[in-house]
Amino acid sequence: MSVISIVGAQWGDEGKGRIVDYLATDADVVIRYQGGDNAGHTVVNEYGKFALHIIPSGIFNPKATSIVGVGAVVNFDTMAKELEQIPEKLHKNLRIDTRAHLIMPYHCLLDGAEESKRSEHDKIGTTKRGIGPCYSDKAARVGIRAGELLDLDALKAHIEKVLPKKNRELEYYGLKQFTVEELLEKCAAWKKEFGSRIVDTVPIVRAAVDSKRKIVLEGQLGIMRDLDWGIYPYTTSSNPTSGGAANVSGISPRGINEIIGVTKAYSTSVGGGPFVAELFDEDGKKLRDIGAEYGATTGRPRRCGWLDAVALDFSSYMNGFTSIAVTKLDVLDSFDEIKVCEAYELDGEITRYLPDTNGQERAKPIWRTFKGWKTDTTKCRTWKDLPKEAKEYVKAIGEYAHCPVSCVSVGPERDQIIIL
Repeated sequence: MSVISIVGAQWGDEGKGRIVDYLATDADVVIRYQGGDNAGHTVVNEYGKFALHIIPSGIFNPKATSIVGVGAVVNFDTMAKELEQIPEKLHKNLRIDTRAHLIMPYHCLLDGAEESKRSEHDKIGTTKRGIGPCYSDKAARVGIRAGELLDLDALKAHIEKVLPKKNRELEYYGLKQFTVEELLEKCAAWKKEFGSRIVDTVPIVRAAVDSKRKIVLEGQLGIMRDLDWGIYPYTTSSNPTSGGAANVSGISPRGINEIIGVTKAYSTSVGGGPFVAELFDEDGKKLRDIGAEYGATTGRPRRCGWLDAVALDFSSYMNGFTSIAVTKLDVLDSFDEIKVCEAYELDGEITRYLPDTNGQERAKPIWRTFKGWKTDTTKCRTWKDLPKEAKEYVKAIGEYAHCPVSCVSVGPERDQIIIL
C-alpha cells in the first residue's frame, strides 16, 4: 500500500496541484481532504490548463476515484462551473462525502461583510468565498452537510432552525436576506446535479487501504495558513497539515506511508500577516513577473520573497516530511544571486526557530547568498542536466528541510518534473 500525503510547506500556492496531478497518474484514489474553493491548484496536462478550486487534482486520471472529503467545505456552484471546463469523460469518478459541509449563499455574503468591516491593518485576506463562516457553523454544530441534500424534507426543517439567526446577521450588515423557499430551491438544484455523487466514502477508502492501492491525499494552502500552527489570525479555517490529512481522510496516521512537502524555490504569500522574507525591491517584482505570481482564485498579485528556511524547517518538523518537492526552480534561472532567509533577527537576538505571529511581525531576515546559474533549466529532464549551481541550491533546500528532495519542477508541464 502507498498512501501519500501532499502538504504545502509555505503559505500556499506552492504548486501542490501539479505534484498531485503527476502522482495521480497511477493512483487509485485521490482525496481532497480540507479547505474550500478559496484557493486554486493550477494543473497543466494533455487536456489543457486548469485552475481547480474544489475538485481534486486527480480528476484527470479516469481510473482514479476523486473524493471531496469530510474535511472540505463545498460550494456546488463553483464545482458545477469547474466541471464544465473538464472533459465529461473524466466526471464519472467524482464523489463527495456525505459529511462534507456546504457553503450556503449566506456564508459568502457574511464573509465579505465581516472582512469589509476590518481596518486595512487587520484584514485577514479572505477571498470572501464563505469558507470561514461555513467552518464556524461546522464548529457551532449548526452547519448543513452534503448528505442532507438527499432528504429535502429534513433539510427544510434544518434550514428553518438556522435561517432566522443568519437573516439577523445579514440585516445587521444591510445585506440581502433569504427565505426558506429560495434556499430549498437552490438545494434541490444541487441535489439534481450532484445527488448521485454524494456518498459515504469510508467504504471506498477502506477498501482501497485494505487492498493496498495507491492513495494520494491532497491538501489546500500550506502550514503557514494552518488554523493552529499558522500566522493566526491570518489563516484559513482548517488544518492543511499531515496531521489534518490523517484526521479527515478516513485513514489512520499509521496508514500514511509518505508525506511530501511542496515548496517553491522561493517564497510567496497572498493575504495579510507577517512575511519575513518578503522583498519590496526589483528582485521581488522580477520574481512576480517571471513566476506569474497572481492568485488562481482571485487574480491578486502575490507577495514575493526569497526562500524562508526558518519557516521551511518548522514546516518539515511539524508535518514529518519524508521528502520534499521543489517547484518553480526555473523562475530563478536569470538571477545573478539567489538568497535564502536562513535565520531571523528578533529583539536583538539571532534565531532559527519560527516564533508565533507576533514574533514574526518583529523579525528581520538574515540572508545567505547563493551564486545563480544563469542558465535555462526548462529543458532539463534529469538531475545531471541541471547546472552545478542549481544542484547546490536544491541540495541546500533539502538540508534546510532535513529530508531528501524527491523531485524538482522546471516548468508547468508534467514532463518538466525531474525525479531524483
